[in-house]
Amino acid sequence: MLNDEPKYKILETTRDKIEPVKDGVTPNLQRIGRRESEPHSEEVSYIYDVLTNNFPDSRIFWDLHHYFNIDGEEIDLQFDISFFKGLILKEAVSSYNADQFGGRVPDLVINILSKSTWRIDLLEHVEYCEKLRIPYYIVFTPYNVIKKIYNPPFIRIYHLKDEKYEHFDFRSITLFEDKKDKIDKNKIINLGDEIPFRIGLMERIRKHLTKGKLYRLVFFDKEKDILLKAYAEMFIERAEREKERADKLEKLLNKYKQKFGNID
Repeated sequence: MLNDEPKYKILETTRDKIEPVKDGVTPNLQRIGRRESEPHSEEVSYIYDVLTNNFPDSRIFWDLHHYFNIDGEEIDLQFDISFFKGLILKEAVSSYNADQFGGRVPDLVINILSKSTWRIDLLEHVEYCEKLRIPYYIVFTPYNVIKKIYNPPFIRIYHLKDEKYEHFDFRSITLFEDKKDKIDKNKIINLGDEIPFRIGLMERIRKHLTKGKLYRLVFFDKEKDILLKAYAEMFIERAEREKERADKLEKLLNKYKQKFGNID
């Protein structure tokens, strides 16, 4: 039986370095989540929904503390999304403790940049993820929240090669939310054979009250240029198809009535 409430000593976590631990507050009472704005929360939920819906045989964690051991030191890292390919775990957890899974690290992690976490996400998290040999570490910003160099549209992708991270920045729009059928196939990023999806950037219809345009990290089928959808999107599309079908049947019935009269 897994113990998902590890009894760690009081550690200085990555969040503590932004907001120090107050006297008398234990790590178990600290806020787990990183969410601090509507766009940030929306994007974490969206990514989790899409990946969970399309990859049921893998395990996706969201908004969790992740505990690892590096050179004998217990490290607490927070990721908005962590993707474990082929990990079968139906039970819910309060945190991810790598020691309970043979030291396994995620195949891919995503952090969404925010005003309070962007420095940690682009500095310390990069170093730790490289030491842990996490194959892909991705940072993304949904709207203009930080310095100009990271203004959206912006994705930075760190890829482990020869035990060192190489990174590249991506600033192109793959599609627009109001024109989902017009995908720029040349603006889809293939992350390699081990990752079962591709990614891109979508400019959203919705705007931020003061910051303007919003952007979304989106996911595509590995082979076909098909946008992977969240459960809610699939449900809405199914409902729309059923309505279209019902409308066609109603029109056909009306034509029949006009020709033959009402059916008693």
